Amino acid sequence: LRFLVASMAISSAATAFAQNAALSSDTAQLSPSGGTVVLTAATTYDSPPGALGWSIALPADWTLVSVTVPHVPAIAPEAGSTGTLEFAFTQVPADRAEFTIRVSYPANAGSAQATPKVLLRTSGKLTTLTPAPVELRGVAVAGQKSRN
Repeated sequence: LRFLVASMAISSAATAFAQNAALSSDTAQLSPSGGTVVLTAATTYDSPPGALGWSIALPADWTLVSVTVPHVPAIAPEAGSTGTLEFAFTQVPADRAEFTIRVSYPANAGSAQATPKVLLRTSGKLTTLTPAPVELRGVAVAGQKSRN
């Protein structure tokens, strides 16, 4: 019985894969005149999952401008999309999947947050990762209130 329990523990440990995901920004502060922010979505894993998808919830008045390299997901929203953006890889890159999105935000935007979620399917098991949201600070112009 001990042998069976030990071999099951070893087998389970061998099929467990380290998986990490992070969303980062090229800035922490928004310009009072409006502009764009580049967000980088990265997922690392010991063995490529069978499926990989990202969703990134943007603030209400933000808009997708573009999706770029190094690994552009095969399924991605079109430029001009708003709200929650969904991405999926039909062929998952080895070791790491990373892509960047450029999003625009309006003038006098208040502090905002982009909230990510990642879904991976490995060996028939679905795993949800919840990377930390990207926090961006709005800046009020003298005489104007930032929209919070």
